[in-house]
Amino acid sequence: MKRAALYIRVSTMEQAKEGYSIPAQTSKLKAYAEAKDYYVVNTYTDPGYSGAKLERPGLKQLISDVKAKKIDIVIVYKLDRLSRSQKNTLYLIEDVFQKHGVDFISMLESFDTSTPFGRATIGMLSVFAQLERDTITERMHMGRTERAKQGYYHGSGVVPLGYDYVNGELIINEYEAKIVQEIFDLYVNHGKGQQHITRKLVQKYPDKVKTLTIIKYALQNPLYIGKISWDGQVYQGNHSPIISQELFEKAQKIFREKAKFSTTNHNQKSLLAGFIYCGKCGAKVFREAGGGGSYKGKKYNYAYYTCRSVKKMMPSLVKDWDCDQKRQRCEAVEAKVIDAIKTLDFKQLRFDIENEKIDKVQQIKDIENALKKKETEKNKLIDLYQFGNIEVDTLNDRIHSINMTLDELKHEMAALDMEDDKNEKILLLDEAENFDWKNAATELKINIARRLIDRVTLNDEDVIVNFIF
Repeated sequence: MKRAALYIRVSTMEQAKEGYSIPAQTSKLKAYAEAKDYYVVNTYTDPGYSGAKLERPGLKQLISDVKAKKIDIVIVYKLDRLSRSQKNTLYLIEDVFQKHGVDFISMLESFDTSTPFGRATIGMLSVFAQLERDTITERMHMGRTERAKQGYYHGSGVVPLGYDYVNGELIINEYEAKIVQEIFDLYVNHGKGQQHITRKLVQKYPDKVKTLTIIKYALQNPLYIGKISWDGQVYQGNHSPIISQELFEKAQKIFREKAKFSTTNHNQKSLLAGFIYCGKCGAKVFREAGGGGSYKGKKYNYAYYTCRSVKKMMPSLVKDWDCDQKRQRCEAVEAKVIDAIKTLDFKQLRFDIENEKIDKVQQIKDIENALKKKETEKNKLIDLYQFGNIEVDTLNDRIHSINMTLDELKHEMAALDMEDDKNEKILLLDEAENFDWKNAATELKINIARRLIDRVTLNDEDVIVNFIF
């Protein structure tokens, strides 16, 4: 007696439909299994889940039990209960069920994958299931576009700061609106940057402002001047604005000016921005401006490399809330990194790279011949299947094996193609050995450091430099 698994799914919109409810599907599938003399080992249900994705708890458990050899056959009421995606349907049937010797039956369409006709029908039906989903998606998009044109917020599930979403309309939330106004005031009238605003408002409104993303979203969103932005277009909205058009335009001008500046001066002061990390918690380390002052008539203004876990300015970037990595003077850290570069054994590195070079012409030729042979073998198998000389299961197994071999050969070919990088590395070593670290411009120092170094790690006062070699 075959061990059968019943899979049942209903999306939110379908729960009330006759024939698609969980009890209705369960009853019909159990009766079908009994008529076929199958033993039902389990019923897997996913209530309220879309068929467009595979992230469903019931389906995940079903896949796990299939792989554990607990099931001989999977039965659904209709193919689109399994999935509405052509790609996911074929993946489940071919790469999960058939791969583990499990048959699949769709009761309503009256076919199963144990027959050649059933396997062929699967492909055709999954195409129509995908078409239906795409049609629904297109209609929803058109509906949202029309709603935006009429001035209504599309209601994506996230209510923007400053408003409440009531009966399909945006209504100003006075408490949150003051926060939005404060954001614009700090940015435009007081010249404060986004990070400064984030730090201040996270402390002042911890229940409403949590990350820099909220600040950036507010400053750039035309929603706050009474507009609706949707699919790259901006429409006049029906809701009340929170800030004036003039204030918003001033904010956008500042944005454009800062963007233009950052394009030519991005991280020009930080030698290690982007590849320096905390050795204690693994969080990224950033350059933080320190206090300024003067001593004996000379002005100074120190900057520090600070762990984001210690700073706690952006909770999403915190790796360990108890991290005790001390901030380090940028000048001292960068001096140690430059010293590490200067003390590289350039002669030995060149020798090692040169010895890695091989005559790859014959290797590439051998791989190309092997690729051709495997492609020919694949084509012959398909011909045999078309003439009915081999079964589809045998075809699938052998095609899968050939594809794995092809992937391995292509990976080897790609590795050989990367051998040319060795010449680039030698040129880079020549450049680094003769580089004038004392007099070179900052952007040139940054350029060569990023090409030489894979990662810099701070551990208390220790500076660990990992090179690409």
